[in-house]
Amino acid sequence: MSSSKNGSGGVAPGWQDRVAVVPGPRGFAHAPGQLLTTDAAPAIERLGRLFPDAEMTDECLEAGDGSFTRVSGVIDVAVAVQHLRSFGIPVQPNHVVFAHCADTCCGPHPAMLAGAGAAGMVHGSPVYASPVYASPVYASPVYASPVYASPVYASPVYASPVYASPVYASPVYASTGPGTNGNGAYVKTGRRRSSARSASADDLAALEERFQHLKGYRSEELPDVVVLDTGLAIGAHGPGLLKSLAHKHLVVAGGPDHEQLDEPDSVHGGSDVIDPAAGHGSFIAVLVERVAPGARVEVWRVLHPQGDGDEATIAGVIEALPPRDGPGDRGAVLNLSFGGYTMDGPGLLAAAVRRAQTRGYVVVASAGNDGVCRPTYPAALPDVISVGAIGPTGPAPFSNYGPTVRACAPGVDLVSTFFAGVDGPQPESDGYDPDEFDGCALWSGTSFSAPIVAGVLAHQKLTRGVTVQEAVERVIDDPALLRIPGLGTVVNVI
Repeated sequence: MSSSKNGSGGVAPGWQDRVAVVPGPRGFAHAPGQLLTTDAAPAIERLGRLFPDAEMTDECLEAGDGSFTRVSGVIDVAVAVQHLRSFGIPVQPNHVVFAHCADTCCGPHPAMLAGAGAAGMVHGSPVYASPVYASPVYASPVYASPVYASPVYASPVYASPVYASPVYASPVYASTGPGTNGNGAYVKTGRRRSSARSASADDLAALEERFQHLKGYRSEELPDVVVLDTGLAIGAHGPGLLKSLAHKHLVVAGGPDHEQLDEPDSVHGGSDVIDPAAGHGSFIAVLVERVAPGARVEVWRVLHPQGDGDEATIAGVIEALPPRDGPGDRGAVLNLSFGGYTMDGPGLLAAAVRRAQTRGYVVVASAGNDGVCRPTYPAALPDVISVGAIGPTGPAPFSNYGPTVRACAPGVDLVSTFFAGVDGPQPESDGYDPDEFDGCALWSGTSFSAPIVAGVLAHQKLTRGVTVQEAVERVIDDPALLRIPGLGTVVNVI
């Protein structure tokens, strides 16, 4: 994890050594100087001829059944990929994804259709004539519980920073004009403010009240949901609520680097400028637990607090997960609330996800926050449940959409656990300080729609005694369920 100079006037490091962005409608992000190949010997030999002065190294990766090699030190990744493919050598960039272009390949955005009046596809369809708006949707546990608190209705959707800032959008499509420092600083460095906002004392009290009645699990039990994200915020900066959860073994840190836990400002160095994705994993883990009370949620750290993570690292962690397809094991849900665009598909990540699926995991991933229909990965991989976002009035305008999106769930101004005792530099206005946090926050994005779906699947497993695969048939694939064109099955009741 990167660190910065503390109080010495030094500049916090950006992601330049981790992320290179190829902008544009078909752009993508990748790890600088890195290629992945399944035919290492000829690839390295050809690269040596192409870049005779490059000091390249190669490393065999365990992910993808050990067939992939990572080559580092490549001078020009795009040129190298084209060159090697011209000789029939399979090769790809080491893609980078983000904790969550204007293509129109799938037609208008569902949110535009929802605002088109009675003649629109959504208004004219059973969506508005069905119980979605008449009863169960907003009377369901998701909307009636603290997941959706009063600030949803008190705060205008378009006043949320998620719309004004590309923090959770891909930097591939981030604007470099007004509102983004005018110089592309986000694209170059990853430096942005967090789009999480302060929640009220009533919201925190509701969270604490809810968790007082949860039962714990024995520590040796396997998790119901595995979250790969930014880690878990437990410790000096973590809210006491999560400390108590950890003791109950409901939410636990996972992986060999679990001691490297999530902190609010590890990049900016104690300045109280919360890193863009800091707290992301904790926020998601508690959302799962609130939709499925008593579920055991395990959090692994694969994303930097600025929100980025590379394909090879993520695939390696997925491969390390234990199999969940043994006798009597009803499987687990793997939540991936991040995504990115690729040159032509993420071969290594696809292999790791497929292997996880064959070992008893149902994979749920966020669809992306760019408001486009371009497939984002891992959400668009086969059999992955790609989740878009809806809000109190219908489809969320920021949500990606299209034929690869299988489900949608609440994703606007959700309330969940966040850092405590953190007060950022943004000024107070009319008695409201948007970056002063005391244990919970409001946050928007498809990143938070995915764990709602993961939680519903886990709830089915815990309460109905079904496998997670059978839960998918009930919650996602049943043809009788309500669907929104371009956003899939509406998942907002248990």
